[in-house]
Amino acid sequence: MFNFRLFLASQVAAQAGTWLQFVAVAWLAGQSTGSGAALGGVAVATFGPLLVLGPWTGALADRFDKHVLLVGTQLLMAAQAMSLAVVVLAGFDGLTLIYPLTLAYGVILALEAPVRRAYVAEIVEHQDIPRAVSLTNVVAAVGRVIGPLCAGVLIGSAGIGWCFIVNALSYLIALAVLLATRRAELRRTAAQRRPGAALAGLRYAWRVSELRIPLALTAVVATFGFNHQVIVPLLAANTFHGGPGAFTLLYTAISLGAVLGALSVARRRDIDLRFLTTAVGAFAVANGLIAISPNLVTAVISGFAAGASALLFITAAGALLQQRCAPEMHGRVMALFTMMLFGGVPIGAPLVGAIADAAGPRVAVGVGTAAALCACAAALRHLNSPSTAPTTAATL
Repeated sequence: MFNFRLFLASQVAAQAGTWLQFVAVAWLAGQSTGSGAALGGVAVATFGPLLVLGPWTGALADRFDKHVLLVGTQLLMAAQAMSLAVVVLAGFDGLTLIYPLTLAYGVILALEAPVRRAYVAEIVEHQDIPRAVSLTNVVAAVGRVIGPLCAGVLIGSAGIGWCFIVNALSYLIALAVLLATRRAELRRTAAQRRPGAALAGLRYAWRVSELRIPLALTAVVATFGFNHQVIVPLLAANTFHGGPGAFTLLYTAISLGAVLGALSVARRRDIDLRFLTTAVGAFAVANGLIAISPNLVTAVISGFAAGASALLFITAAGALLQQRCAPEMHGRVMALFTMMLFGGVPIGAPLVGAIADAAGPRVAVGVGTAAALCACAAALRHLNSPSTAPTTAATL
């Protein structure tokens, strides 16, 4: 478990810095334009490469040393964050350069995210995967708390450019910790060098129902319901008429709830499709409460519940996918999961941003609620069908 503890330590730094940068870029775009479409554009640049490159980056994760790839991506992310800092602190036209630099980050993320998720299976025993995935998501959720809080403090004091400097330092800290890994203790799988590896991963995930259904649920809910980077700034400024304090408070409430949601999976060893469906339904209810909240206080409480149910679902889905897929498919399956989780943002974020501009942020939140309810209903119908027999990796 030494390597897993090192990995968690590296993720504390990296995830806090990542969310600090997400918040800083969203606030910069929102303040510069006041437009939901602009925030959607930033989301497209950040997560679009995941949607396009996911199958191939997953194949790379199964082909090459995951530890080496993870170290390399931390270094590249540090360089990208420092470039953002230079642009902002030098006073250049922010959005003109923010978009290409954010796109560069998106390309790096398209490789880093599936590698990071698949790497967990190489540093713990198979039976410990649910707990390891849960703890990893807890750390990511804690980063979602620390990052926005630091962003709020830095934006209001030192200036937004320092957010990117601190983020660059966080990646360098993560890099230093990862370099201490005991490589001899890694549970590496055989490299997959056969041609057509990306397509093989897609076919495999489709024919195994315990992989296909979690991926489909993630795609629908994440595309339309997990657009907080677009919705939260607009809710804080336009609906509740607040500044950086309201923005930070609402974002932090969602993040604190995410910590609780991820922790709730840590002790579970029995994760199945019905549990995932229940989590989606809970998210739909909590997200709907945000849409109808009469004031910031009730929105913060509802946001806490939405964050908890969202991470409950994400953590359980990730653990189920890791356990049910064949070891040689970990990189490709987790790349598909990452695609579904973040790759839908380029589709959902501009749509939700445009709806927020036209009809208001509350209606935009309602779209995510409706999508989650539809996904929940479809999954329940499948699970309750008498002719449904789950196909697992073991039966292939």
